Amino acid sequence: MTLKLSEEALNWALKHAINYSDTDIFPKAFEFSAIADGWADVKTTLQETDILKWTVRAYRRCLVPKNSFGFRISTQLDPLDFIVFTALVWEVGGRLERQRIPAIENIVHAYRFSPADDGRMYSTEYSYRSFQASTQELCERVKPEFVVVADIADFFPRIYGHRVDNALESALGVGHMHAKALKNLISHWAVTYSYGIPVGSAASRLIAELTIGDVDQVLLSEGIQYVRYSDDFRIFSKSKGEAYQALTLLARTLYDNHGLTLQQNKTKILPVEHFRYIYLRENEKKEIETLSEQFYELLREIGIEDTYDSIEFDTLTAEHQQRLLDLNLVSILTEQVAQDEPDLSLLKFLLRRLGQVGSTEPIDIIFDNLDAFVPVVRETVEYLLRLESLSDERKRLLGYKLLSSCKDPTSTASSLEYTRMYLLHPFAEDGGWNSADQYVRAYNESPDEFGSRELLLAMGRSSQHYWIRSRKQYLNTLSPWLRRAYIYAASCLPTDEYKHWIRGIQAQLDPIERAVAEWARKNPINTSQ
Repeated sequence: MTLKLSEEALNWALKHAINYSDTDIFPKAFEFSAIADGWADVKTTLQETDILKWTVRAYRRCLVPKNSFGFRISTQLDPLDFIVFTALVWEVGGRLERQRIPAIENIVHAYRFSPADDGRMYSTEYSYRSFQASTQELCERVKPEFVVVADIADFFPRIYGHRVDNALESALGVGHMHAKALKNLISHWAVTYSYGIPVGSAASRLIAELTIGDVDQVLLSEGIQYVRYSDDFRIFSKSKGEAYQALTLLARTLYDNHGLTLQQNKTKILPVEHFRYIYLRENEKKEIETLSEQFYELLREIGIEDTYDSIEFDTLTAEHQQRLLDLNLVSILTEQVAQDEPDLSLLKFLLRRLGQVGSTEPIDIIFDNLDAFVPVVRETVEYLLRLESLSDERKRLLGYKLLSSCKDPTSTASSLEYTRMYLLHPFAEDGGWNSADQYVRAYNESPDEFGSRELLLAMGRSSQHYWIRSRKQYLNTLSPWLRRAYIYAASCLPTDEYKHWIRGIQAQLDPIERAVAEWARKNPINTSQ
């Protein structure tokens, strides 16, 4: 028995990676550009492989800030593993989706499988916004007295492996080759644990939704009226006693079937008016005292009920765009940073929009309060990288501050490998942030490969020829993620020298490394050479 992936599935998986990235958590891996450039050879290798015998490759996993004091474990899969995983899910995604409560019933709003030609995996019709709309509609139609708000604790990392296996076999059939292949991949990524699926990959979300579907069936069988978005439940009840009964049923089903629990601080039974006020921001008499509240009120007028969902400025009308800008986004950012628990979704929107318009005003706010931006470090760095008006001299000055923060033991920003990775990311992406005199020492002192990878790329970006040359013989001592970074970084060497070196090590390279080497030869990391 063998399983070969179709050309159509592989092409779609690569398109998904290129257009939507392999993760919404880690920096996009440059390897996908290299794979796309050498796709004919890489695809042939994948098509000829029996996926039932696929050997999982090296992935990256680390703690990622979820909020000011909360964390989650997130995984970035090896690029080839990602393509194989995504292609497998694409081939059977329609069958998995059909096992779920139909989307048209407006109960489950998260990750409805509906692949598009451009590589988008999920429907845009069902989202947090539609979840909010259904919540409001049920409040009007059911007229509940109380609403249960509940959130599963550590949903993806704690999903029990055997339940994933059972869900796949139930949907596809016992012994189905795709079910076997997916189970093999997931079990290898879980290593010695019997739980968890990769956090950050779009394909994982459909697997998680399929697995948790039995909880939906239990709630519906008991006549409970509710809506769900991923791990967020809202249950509508006529009395507090009825609400408590529904909550206990949910908690018991999650624990008995999946070993999952509810987050205590996010699980509540609220009078419906209190719920409307907090979660739907409904109260015509509400006094607006802060700029942030003005922002929320404007969003409600626009039809965006919560900043949990991504706010795309360009999709708004000219009038609404101007009204948002009139609110003074920099002042809202300052107001949020001063709070003990800022609205992270709002911070992300502000950083995205201020980066789009090229505003440099937030720079001092960010660097004076860097610890406050740790939970949104990705968006913060992406904001900085969008500022085309920054001179190289200012970039260098800010770069020294970023490097100092990575080494400062008193700074929250230095505590996580994930945060350090992003603070070093500007040097890897843009030679204008050049702090070349610091890179070698920082690399030698780097405590983890997340930062080391960014520094290798930074040394290539700044053409550290002498150091790159001196490390050629150590290529085989590096981990796969660092090997690929070094191969790309080494393209800063003179063209003939790089070509000769790659020719000499060609037999040692795996399919991705060969693709990276050929792509880097045509697209050297330092374009000024």
